[in-house]
Amino acid sequence: MIVRRCLAAGLLSGLLLALAAAAAPAAAAAPAMAAAPGVASAGTPAQASSAGVLNLQTVPPLKGVVVKVDGTTARSDANGRISVPVRDFVGLDRRLTVVPTRIAPDRMVVFDRFRGQLSRGARGQVVELGVRTSRRVSWQFMDRFGDEVPVSRVASMRLRSNTGEIFDLTGQRVSEPLWVPESRTQQGPNGLVSKQLYYVVDAAVIDGTSVVNRAQQRFVPWEQQSWVIQVLFFRVSFAGSDMLFGNQSGSGIELTGSNGVVTRMPFGPRGAVTVPDLPRGTYDVKIYGGGISFARPVSISKDQQVTLNVITWIDLLLVALAVLSAAVGLIVLGRPQVRTTVSRVAVRAARDGHSRWRRLPTSRRATVIVVLITLTLAGLLPAKSANAHPPDLMWCSAPTDPVPVLAYYYIWFTPTSWNRGKIDYPLLGRYSSDDIEIMRRHVRMAKAAGIDGFLVSWKHTPQLDERLAKLVDVARTEDFHLGIVYQGLDFERQPLPLGTVETDFTLFADQYASDPVFDIFGKPVVVWTGSNRQTRAEIASTVDSVRGQLLILGNAKSVAEIEAIGPAMDGQAYYWSSVDPFNRTSEAKLAAMSRAVHLQGGLWIAPAAPGFDARLVGGAKEVVRRDGDTMRASLAAARASEPDAIGVISWNEFSENTHVEPSERNGATDLNVLATILGAQTQIAVPADSSEAFGRPAGLSSGEALLLAFGAIGLVSALAAWRRRRSSRAADLRDVGREQVSAETPP
Repeated sequence: MIVRRCLAAGLLSGLLLALAAAAAPAAAAAPAMAAAPGVASAGTPAQASSAGVLNLQTVPPLKGVVVKVDGTTARSDANGRISVPVRDFVGLDRRLTVVPTRIAPDRMVVFDRFRGQLSRGARGQVVELGVRTSRRVSWQFMDRFGDEVPVSRVASMRLRSNTGEIFDLTGQRVSEPLWVPESRTQQGPNGLVSKQLYYVVDAAVIDGTSVVNRAQQRFVPWEQQSWVIQVLFFRVSFAGSDMLFGNQSGSGIELTGSNGVVTRMPFGPRGAVTVPDLPRGTYDVKIYGGGISFARPVSISKDQQVTLNVITWIDLLLVALAVLSAAVGLIVLGRPQVRTTVSRVAVRAARDGHSRWRRLPTSRRATVIVVLITLTLAGLLPAKSANAHPPDLMWCSAPTDPVPVLAYYYIWFTPTSWNRGKIDYPLLGRYSSDDIEIMRRHVRMAKAAGIDGFLVSWKHTPQLDERLAKLVDVARTEDFHLGIVYQGLDFERQPLPLGTVETDFTLFADQYASDPVFDIFGKPVVVWTGSNRQTRAEIASTVDSVRGQLLILGNAKSVAEIEAIGPAMDGQAYYWSSVDPFNRTSEAKLAAMSRAVHLQGGLWIAPAAPGFDARLVGGAKEVVRRDGDTMRASLAAARASEPDAIGVISWNEFSENTHVEPSERNGATDLNVLATILGAQTQIAVPADSSEAFGRPAGLSSGEALLLAFGAIGLVSALAAWRRRRSSRAADLRDVGREQVSAETPP
């Protein structure tokens, strides 16, 4: 047994020694195998450790891109190809450098990315090298007439790329060339692709106001390095008019810009001054010299002519003479002795005048009579204006409407929005809704027309949040009110998730619930469009958290929908833009809906629209405007429903053509009709026609003024005489009564 164990142990030991001897040569040969060309160690590519040539292709294909590796420098050829020798493909990612290079006087490149690993080049594959390019651009400013505007006039400018990069340039930087990113690379399905960037001009400020429409001008640095930025300069003429006589008056104008700078401009020989390059914006203008003039705000958005009234010293003297004459007349008529003396003098003067008149030859008498008749007719006949265009301002009577009037307002316009589905365009130009100057002018026009606030179309997006915040600032400054129309439907007209609606309501309440701008009914009004597609329970759970902070109104379209929703909402605002009020059915429907809402204790906002035409956006109906009669009838039907507020549809819905904002096709007809009905007392500013020449300024002719003055004197004198005669008759009656009493009383 022991012998067998020893024999087995010896055989096992010999076998182990034989295996060790066989392994030693293999281990010694391993380094040599690793170094041998064409042989790979475990997990390593066959050529990973070999020297060779790396082939690169730049994306985009550019000449002059520089790479360095292993002490060797290589540049790309005209097709963007680079071939560079490398001593070893192992660790090549750490040794290769793409050098930032100016490949042309106005172009630079920097490394962006590789597609895949550089070790692929060891197998003869071409490796894509993505680079970002920057371009040196410059610009000049040009007005609408092709004249260059000195860059020194531009105080600041903002450029924005399509990737969101913003350049705010001020002072000297506005006049200096700028390096901007021109392209970047991204991974595509078939490799790297180069994407060209473009830039828009968000603002260019001259004299305190931006003279470009935001994002309307676009420039691609890859294609264009010298940009021509068009600025909105307008040709504006100013003149002064005597308030009573209508004559041209004043020595010149004082023009105060948005930056507070006051510029004096004297009138020329024709009593006017023309500014050929006035930047777009709102200015305060007054006349200096010749009398008293008050500053008037003037909004400039197109070529126009502006006439301002002046109270001249002759006007003041005429008024003073009229007052003095009235006073003297009262004195004369009120004192018998003075009246007697004046009468004697007047009779004597009349006799002398009559004697002289009788001594005049017949021909001279006829001439005098003709002249007097001519002067009388000239004073009585209304003067003819040199042009028949309507003035750019309208005056209305005092406000009488007892309920708030709100206009639906849209803030989603971009410069490209006007390229589709439009048959009419604003007189203020094809604006972007983030232009704060446009917001300010909208608010001022609406307020002047008697509109109390805007119902702003909104839902929570970064763009609409920013625009709403700007509009709130403008409304706060202008003492104007706002409400919200929450867009609860998506682009496919499907309701948004209730969780999204609740989140947006909470966000709005947290930010604006206590803001006085939204205080129309004590709390902010939010009209939830699409709420009629939800159940009562869904609505109640969605609005429960903000019910005490907001007034949530629905958009029910019938009495049945109002009753189905019940008191889950704080009221209803019916958006009925396509109805023709002349069919006589709208009044009854609105009245019935109003009763249903008020029975539930809710607020009722009744709709009124000037017309409707949505045929370019899929509609099939048109409601013509009838020169303002549709607006009148629609507003009458809304008022008849006893609303808590009237919702005018709309301020600026140009796709469905329900807008009352002054436009190229409709002018300011419906806005002026609305202002007349609402009894607005302020001026409604509407851009004037650039083709208008100076006509007869508003005011009275000299004959009208004299007739008015003497008419006033005559009226006062007649009233005084009547009162004097009445007092005298009463005194005579008292005397007669005393005499009768004396006669009847015995001595």
